[in-house]
Amino acid sequence: MADTIAIVGKSGTGKSTSIGNIPELGIKGLNPKETAIINVAGKNLPFKGWKKNYTEKIQTGGNYFEGSDSKTIVKIINYISEERKNIKQLVIDDGQFIMAFEFMARASEPGYTKFADIGVHMGDILSSCKKARQDLKIFFLWHPELDNTSKEFKMKTVGAMIDNYLTLEGLFTVILYTKVTKSSESNKMEYNFVTNNDGELPAKSPIGMFDSLLINNDLAEVIKCIDLYNNEE
Repeated sequence: MADTIAIVGKSGTGKSTSIGNIPELGIKGLNPKETAIINVAGKNLPFKGWKKNYTEKIQTGGNYFEGSDSKTIVKIINYISEERKNIKQLVIDDGQFIMAFEFMARASEPGYTKFADIGVHMGDILSSCKKARQDLKIFFLWHPELDNTSKEFKMKTVGAMIDNYLTLEGLFTVILYTKVTKSSESNKMEYNFVTNNDGELPAKSPIGMFDSLLINNDLAEVIKCIDLYNNEE
């Protein structure tokens, strides 16, 4: 079973930035030779050299794919798990658009069948992640929204019908939220991941996996902490 991790935050709070090597921000990021990216929205990635390091066609030896079709994404996950053992990390950026784009494509359909289908399709993707090989880490970068009932943050979906079919948070052991604050010392903005519930953001991770409530928004650091936790005796 692969490690499946959600990174949840608003646009511009450091989710995609955490993938790249950005020395000026102290971000090591992920090794492109061991990483594949599914770019759901097809947006430019916010770190230098991404077009050089991430090439098209995962299925033919590359490490990059643009698209939102759920069946294709399932095939890619299975292919990476079974045939691309050199890939240690798969990043799906931004995951909620898989549902959003299917909803928009089917918005004119009457009734609620489309919502059930969207939930099933997202469930198929997460099921393929759970079945993937043990040494693979799959990151879902995701936007948040406020729950209409509890008024707390949750992972964004396309509506209550989806939430009734699929409680996304229950399918992840690790959910990190982005948090941006101004440093009192440097007066600069600091970008972090919240590792557990801080009273505002419902992040979660196993006790002892991370040493502090806030860590740098660096996926290399996240992987290091997860591996240390999983391999401790």
